[in-house]
Amino acid sequence: MKHLLKVEDRWLQRVRAHEKTAEVRYDDRDFQAGDTIEFLTADNGFYTGVERRITHVLRGVEGLDDGYVMLSLEDDRAVDALKRAEKAERANAPLRGTITRLTRELKEARS
Repeated sequence: MKHLLKVEDRWLQRVRAHEKTAEVRYDDRDFQAGDTIEFLTADNGFYTGVERRITHVLRGVEGLDDGYVMLSLEDDRAVDALKRAEKAERANAPLRGTITRLTRELKEARS
């Protein structure tokens, strides 16, 4: 499920910069792990926003008022980019070994 939530621009910028990875909200929308939140702010009459996926929903704990939830957030694009980078690194491991071997052979040939 996708939730559209209005926030002040200062909070939107922190979410966008990955400085803010949690959100406390009134629990009026049946937030669930796996749901998507689009944080929106008004900018010159137009709405701009950023999407995050909810990874965990915390309810009913000491320090959190009744009726409120703490949402843990994750940027799927950043997670996907990290997975692609790790995959590329693994795929290039044999190539790095070949480069090292050829570099060593070249140094030996020049000596």
